[in-house]
This record gives sequence, structure tokens and C-alpha cells, in this order.
Amino acid sequence: MSGAEVACRATSVAVTLSLTMRLGMAGYGRVEFAFNVVFWLVLLLRDGFEVIAARELARHPRLVRPLVNHVLAAKGLVAIGLYVVLMTVGFTSFKGDTERTLLAVYGLMLFTTAMGIDYVYRGLERMGIVAVSLCLRTAIYAAGVWFWVGDSSRIVWVPAWLAAGEAVGIALVWSQYIREHGWPRPIPGGRFLGVFLRRGKTILFIGLAQTVLASIDLMVVGLFCTWSQIGLFSAPHRMVTAILTFGLIFQQVVFPTLARSWRETPAEGRKALNALIRVLALAMLPVAIGTTLLADPLVKLLFPAEYESAGLLLALGVWRAPLLTLAFLYQTALIALNRESVGVRMLLVGAIASGPLAALMLRLFGLPGAAASIALTALLLAMAGFGCLAREGRQPAWHHHLGRPFAASAVMVVVCLLLKDVHVILAVGAGAGAYSASLISMGGLKRSDIKAVMGQG
Repeated sequence: MSGAEVACRATSVAVTLSLTMRLGMAGYGRVEFAFNVVFWLVLLLRDGFEVIAARELARHPRLVRPLVNHVLAAKGLVAIGLYVVLMTVGFTSFKGDTERTLLAVYGLMLFTTAMGIDYVYRGLERMGIVAVSLCLRTAIYAAGVWFWVGDSSRIVWVPAWLAAGEAVGIALVWSQYIREHGWPRPIPGGRFLGVFLRRGKTILFIGLAQTVLASIDLMVVGLFCTWSQIGLFSAPHRMVTAILTFGLIFQQVVFPTLARSWRETPAEGRKALNALIRVLALAMLPVAIGTTLLADPLVKLLFPAEYESAGLLLALGVWRAPLLTLAFLYQTALIALNRESVGVRMLLVGAIASGPLAALMLRLFGLPGAAASIALTALLLAMAGFGCLAREGRQPAWHHHLGRPFAASAVMVVVCLLLKDVHVILAVGAGAGAYSASLISMGGLKRSDIKAVMGQG
């Protein structure tokens, strides 16, 4: 699954770079805004059902058929309702035919999500078929965009190929399911839907809060700015989101380790969390510092000339990746400590406050203010999470983990500054080498830290 996620994210970044060149800023802004509107609804549909379904199947594998029958019916009904709401609001809010069509075609993802049964194989820990399905979906989408979307006149094909890729990938999983369990028979049931949502509401709130925090700045920009401004903001935003995805994967990977460590003494719990934060700092800090330093030449290398002013947006926005990852890690630690109500409340407050803050900073400082707003929110969330852990006597000694990555990053900064005017690729490579060499000379990454991440210590 991790390999599939890496491959899919890399392909998604390549598609993004291609679309910025083919659609122009205004066209790319339309695509990104419509996608993010629908993606919020997709996560509402997916996270409200699939995580809790996978958990129940992991506990009770014999319930595959009845659970799938009920979940398919419930997701289908919810998808129909969400699509009706989407079309009603979209056709009322949008004036142009292109925007309405994009929203309608992207909305088809609600139905592909409703038909998805990946959770069956996630719950049964048979990840191979899911990984292949993910790669197939992304490959079809990328190939479709590459061969069919030559300019902004074919912009509607972008969501069409995305929906087609989703449908083919889901069909692959269905074929496997039908061979093993026969055709599903959806069974509507209001009582089942109520029980299911009640049990999964905490997971649903966590997913929604994390989604809002990851993209609310783009949504605010989409509400108040022109399509060209949205496109200018969206391109570096998508790059940072790709980095943040690995932080979300890190959060999921380390949860079992944290859950086990909290059964021990507070000292053991702090020791495990310290190791995880040390790994996070060693990986994320040089990425954020290096991207900030090389933002302008990176933008010139990756994007068309009209995106030249996006360097500042990338330099500011990249800091939400390490800060949000740290905040989400603290929230995961609180859940592992059986304080999930505190963690969820913290995330929800941050998500609710992030919208007005992004709007205020957009009004005061323009697009750079919107880009910085989520980093500021993430910093406040990390501080709040640290305070919650401190009240439990489980706070990490975070200040002990920043010395080596900052010292190694200082060496990296010098190398990057010397080479950035030669070529940005050379500066990136040499900077990464300088950081690694400096880190090794100072003791490097401890084997115990890797064991902690892998759940072996």
C-alpha cells in the first residue's frame, strides 16, 4: 500500500505539472476548485463508512456479505443525496457552463466512491488487490489527460478521465469480490445507517477536520478571487499537499506503536513519542527549509512563466506540511491514550477557526496571507496538542529533537545558496547530500528510531 501510494502521488504531481501547462492559470484554477469542492463530499461519504466497515470486518471476517450489502445501499442513498445538493448549489452559484459541467462530471466520483468496496480487503488485510487497483486508477487518469487534454478547450475531459479511472479500478476489486462471495445484494435499512454513523462519527469528524485543514485556504481563495488567481494559488498548493500526504501516511503507520506504548508507564509513552517526533523532524524540516530557500527557482523550473510569482506562495505554504503532520501526530497520540474526545475537539476547533482566519489573512495580505494562514493554524494546533499531552504527563521533549536537523539544515542552506544560481537541480542534489553527510557526522538517525516507527521497539 505504501508503494502504491508513493507511485500514485508521484503520478498525480506529474499530471498537475502537465495541466498547469496545458490549461493555463484560469483553466487550472477551475479544475482545482471544482475538484476540491467534490473531494470534501467524497471524504464525507468515504470516511463516514469505510474506516468503520474495515474495522468491523477485521474483527468479524464472516460478516463480509451482510456488511457489504448494507454498506452499499447506505452509501448509494447518501451519494444520491449529496449529488442532488451539489448540483443544486453548484448550478445556483456558478454562472458559466464550463464550471457547471466540471462540477457535474467531478460529482460522478460520489457514485464511484459509493460503489467502492476496497474496505473489504483493507479489513481482511489483503492489500495487494487494493494497491493494484489504486495504481490502475491513477494510470488511466494520467494516460487520459496526457493523450486527450491538449488545451483548455478539452478541460471537461480532466474529471471525465478521473471518474473513468476510478470506475475501472473499482471494477477490478468487484471482480475479485464476486469470484469469492458472489454478487452483492444491497439492502436499504435506516436502522443500520443510524447505528453505523453513530459508531463511526468520531472517525468521520477526524477525517473531515483533517480535510478542511489541508484545503480550506484554497476554498477561501476560490470564493473570493478570480480563476487566474485560484490557478496561481492551486499549483504550489497541490505540490505541498503531495508532501503532506506522506505525513498522513506516517500518522497511520505509527498509530499501533503509540497504542501499545500507552499501556506502559508515562516514561515509556514519552520515549516512543520522542522517537517518532525525532524521525519526523529529521525528514520534514530539511524539506521545508530547502523548499523555502529554493522556491523561486523551483517554480521557474516546474511551471510555465505565468506562475513566476508563485514562489512566495510555495515558500510560505510548505510549512503547513511539517506543522500539520506534527499536530496530527499529537492528535493520534491522544487517541492512543483513549483521549479521542480531546483530540477530535481540538481538530474541530482548528478546522472551524481556519476558514475565518484564512479569509482575514487573504483580505489583509492577499494570496501569501492565505498560504500562511494554515501554517499558523497548524502551529497553534501543535501547541494545543502538546498542552493536552502535558496535562496527561505524556508530553514529548520536542526541544531535544530539533538540534541535529537544524544544524544539518544550516550546512544544507550554505550549499544551496552557493549552487542555486547554477542550477536548481544541482542545488537540490548537493543540498540533500550535504544534509545527509552532516547528519551522519552528528550521529545520524538511530536504529532505535527506525524500530519505533516500524513498531519493533
